[in-house]
Amino acid sequence: MNFGKKLKALRESKGLGVNQLALKSGVSASNISRLEKGERKDPTLETVKKLSKALGVSISYFEDEATHPADRIAAHIDENIVAEQLEDIINYIEFVKQKNVKPKE
Repeated sequence: MNFGKKLKALRESKGLGVNQLALKSGVSASNISRLEKGERKDPTLETVKKLSKALGVSISYFEDEATHPADRIAAHIDENIVAEQLEDIINYIEFVKQKNVKPKE
């Protein structure tokens, strides 16, 4: 399911109209509508954060399972980044995630 469809389904499941979500999130109603209709495909990370917070989900809720993590990260870092640098970033993220895992007692 793409971002817009997920957004609309979640918004409706929460009983919110587009205008209500706009007020709650700080994202314009027209932007939300364009995203839901698929007229705008790639929301900014800031937009996803605002919508996620307003809807009570993590930003990972909106991830496309078919998209490689490097592609999602690259869209928000630098357009001139090369594949090797992206791989280093992904590896570092995995390292930090593992480092912060608490051992089971």
